[in-house]
Amino acid sequence: MTEDNEMQTTRPGASHRMVKWSPPYRKENVELPEFDLIDIERDGPIGRIVLNSPEKRNPLGYERLLQIEMAAKLLELDEEIRVIIIKGEGPSFCAGYDMAPAKKGERQRNMPGGGYIHPERDRLWQSYDLEHARVYFTLFDLQKPVIAQIHGHCLAGGTELAGFCDLRVVADDAKIGWPVGRNWSPGNLQYMPWLVGMTKAKYYMFTCEPMSGKEAAECQWASESVPADELEARTEELAAQIALTPTDLIMLTKRSINRQFEIMGFRTGIAASVDLLAVASFREQGLYAKRDEKTGESGDEFMKRAERDGLKAAMAWREETFGNRYHESDD
Repeated sequence: MTEDNEMQTTRPGASHRMVKWSPPYRKENVELPEFDLIDIERDGPIGRIVLNSPEKRNPLGYERLLQIEMAAKLLELDEEIRVIIIKGEGPSFCAGYDMAPAKKGERQRNMPGGGYIHPERDRLWQSYDLEHARVYFTLFDLQKPVIAQIHGHCLAGGTELAGFCDLRVVADDAKIGWPVGRNWSPGNLQYMPWLVGMTKAKYYMFTCEPMSGKEAAECQWASESVPADELEARTEELAAQIALTPTDLIMLTKRSINRQFEIMGFRTGIAASVDLLAVASFREQGLYAKRDEKTGESGDEFMKRAERDGLKAAMAWREETFGNRYHESDD
């Protein structure tokens, strides 16, 4: 380890130290991190990755995404596991990336505290979004099928996590949407046209109106939709049915289907959407809008309100301004 790297890993004031590692290969002896943002369950041929922050509707962030990826690779190594389910505790599957402003001394939520490579260049390079793509393509490329079990809210980054899974089983009354399309993002990882076609993708992204689980199944975003009280049983039933197929066959089936989309340009299209997010982020009202030199306030109205009044207030402002309704009054 170089002196520079040592300085980065022990920077003054760091309140949380990670054990970071690359996904292991067969029989490698590696030091595992602490899985505190997810739970891993093994039940015969079915493995489960459970997002375990129900009080915040299971938001995604830098460390949680790493833990999802590492858990998926560990379950891939487990010869007993043939199918993986990703689900969320509490009232929702996942409310998206954690955009709550971090207070001084708090654990970083959505990206490394010191940036990825260089704090300024990272923004233009869109390292933030490329890291998300890297994790999601791990699920896409995994030898074993991955099923997203979706209930409650599945918003923004949560839809990306689900979208890169092989199947999505949703509750009829789930709320699936892209609220950040109103003020920030043209589509971080623009997978929507690949799942639902051009017309529905444009309607979904232009209006930012949420879909119910039933609507998601009708437009083929979801594999199927079931009553909320039947969601877990149906997901487990589907996983058990798929698990009857040997892994060495289903991995080739999965790759065979994935390759068709790759030949049509799926990976290149996703990469292009990352480039466009970088451009959108530097808009006058974008995520990286310049802060006021005198007050230090964010130049972006949403983040200004989030820092001043709290995230719930900022979301209420966005919904009132743009007419979308993602949250009920008692949320």
